[in-house]
Amino acid sequence: MKREILNIGWALAATAALSSCDSFLEESPKTFLSPKYYFQTENQITAGVNGLYTFVDDIFDGDIEVGTQNFIFLDYLPGYGIRPRAASSLYLSQALNLSVTEESTHVENLWKSSYFAIENCNGVIAGIEAAKNVEIAEDTRNKLLGEAYFLRAYNYFNLVRLYGPVPLKTKTTSDLSQAQLPLSSEEAIYEVIVTDLTQAENLMENAPWTSTDGRVTKGAVKSMLAKVYLTMAGYPLQKGGEYYRMAYEKAHEVYESGQFRLFDTYAEMRDPANANSGEFIWMIQREADRAGSPVHNDMLPYPEPSKAISQNGAYGGALAPAQAFYESYPAGDLRTAEKGYYYTEHEAQDGSGVVELGAPFIYKYWDASAAETGKSGMNYALLRYADVLLMMAEAKAQADGGSTTDTDAVEAYYMVRHRALPDEEKPSKIDVNQVLKERFWEICFETQTWYDMLRTRKALNPTTGQIVDLIGCQTPGHTEGARFEEADLLLPYPLREKRLNPNLVRK
Repeated sequence: MKREILNIGWALAATAALSSCDSFLEESPKTFLSPKYYFQTENQITAGVNGLYTFVDDIFDGDIEVGTQNFIFLDYLPGYGIRPRAASSLYLSQALNLSVTEESTHVENLWKSSYFAIENCNGVIAGIEAAKNVEIAEDTRNKLLGEAYFLRAYNYFNLVRLYGPVPLKTKTTSDLSQAQLPLSSEEAIYEVIVTDLTQAENLMENAPWTSTDGRVTKGAVKSMLAKVYLTMAGYPLQKGGEYYRMAYEKAHEVYESGQFRLFDTYAEMRDPANANSGEFIWMIQREADRAGSPVHNDMLPYPEPSKAISQNGAYGGALAPAQAFYESYPAGDLRTAEKGYYYTEHEAQDGSGVVELGAPFIYKYWDASAAETGKSGMNYALLRYADVLLMMAEAKAQADGGSTTDTDAVEAYYMVRHRALPDEEKPSKIDVNQVLKERFWEICFETQTWYDMLRTRKALNPTTGQIVDLIGCQTPGHTEGARFEEADLLLPYPLREKRLNPNLVRK
């Protein structure tokens, strides 16, 4: 059962008062409390940390129009998906055209939600570290503090990848003068991210690797560290070999733990009984009646089929695979088999037979319960074991000069590949481009592909099946002629934030 998480935090650069509101993981406090007097009991510490989780699902925030959520915006940027429904929103069209501007609501919302989360993390970290003589087990306190450090690192990681240099703030706001902070270099931001994740890792040494309640675990911390090291090894920092080795070692710890497994079939990924277990390392928690998920609806076919296949059929058409990307998968790949990752037909709800959809649509997020009731409580994966296995394989191949025969790295790659192509023999050697292609096909439409393209500066040419340079590449989901340029690789600073902080000037 999902529990309701309490939201407790401080509004950025406005007040030091502790606020609360209902969200999705325990009870709600009845009053406004000063941080000075909070964090005096285990329940208060737990509630403060629980509140930090409410920001994680801000990627589901959007406007009234179908598919305006931030996670959809992030999956338009790579150009491997299309929007079957016409976009009346200028800002959705900008993402599809590679012409994102500083006025974009998505540019502002991604920035704002990250900094609200960071400000709350700063307050919770300070509150827990200052709390003395609280009756709480040391391992419990350490785990909760570790979660707060992880969540601050996670939000900075998203910011620095999307925007580049950003203001760095690790203390709570005490007055409005602290709102106009200078930009910090990407290197400085990554130093804080690694420090926070390493702190979380140390604090959570005695914590479990997995959790069925959706909290950050030791497995999530180590997996995220692997992703951070892999990113630092690539662009923009280009730290290279040492960081590829560190990424491999951290992913290898997750691999060696034996705490995670790939599901045998893709259908198991859609079984709600498997939430927060097996392949899922960390997920956004959803509850149909209180925090419903828009993902099932957004991926539904459009135009709506002649016979309904879901109660929410009128709300689909936000995202589908570009035909060229769908056809780029190897022959016989089970991910493109019906109801693997995609589908081209489905049974009518009235039991009258199979409905042809006319094109492939995304089946990764099909929610059988939502199709019947109209309410979706399906969790959304932020870290999957398949992702970690492919990071491990890529990092080792990079560290070894572009290819590797390392037994564990080859096995990690093959585990993902074998599930998709069970008749294919295990290779004795893998190279970086092999692994990158597998990432495009395996991790598609999970808000991860854009980050991969930024750190590698590579894209998949779906026509040739080759990995190519990102700059100058035309991907099939973007408007004809919209080829990637250097200026497309970072989001602009939001116009509203630039007006509030004159330091937000890109050099």
